[in-house]
Amino acid sequence: MGKLLTRLFALFGMTLTCVACYGVGYTEFKPEFSATGRVVDGEGMPIEGIEASIAPNKTTTDENGRFYISGRSPYIYFHDVDGEANGGEFIDQHIELEVEGQQLELGDITLERE
Repeated sequence: MGKLLTRLFALFGMTLTCVACYGVGYTEFKPEFSATGRVVDGEGMPIEGIEASIAPNKTTTDENGRFYISGRSPYIYFHDVDGEANGGEFIDQHIELEVEGQQLELGDITLERE
């Protein structure tokens, strides 16, 4: 019985040594942040009905073109989900965000018409 316990403890010790030397997989932690802004057309007029998304969250701009969204991805996508209803179809746009802190004010995001 003593030899069996000795061998089990030795095996356990070797396992810990391997984990300590080689580590385990690393996943970068990305804290959640929120982003706000306003989507406008080329003339600076607000656009209602534009979908803003930071995977997997989505929201739609209000009548003033404003949006509020939270997420962890450094990319935000803008997509015209209602077509002609908001005065014309707009070209999709994506932006890579410089995330510093928990709240981002993106200001005006200009979308071009198709």
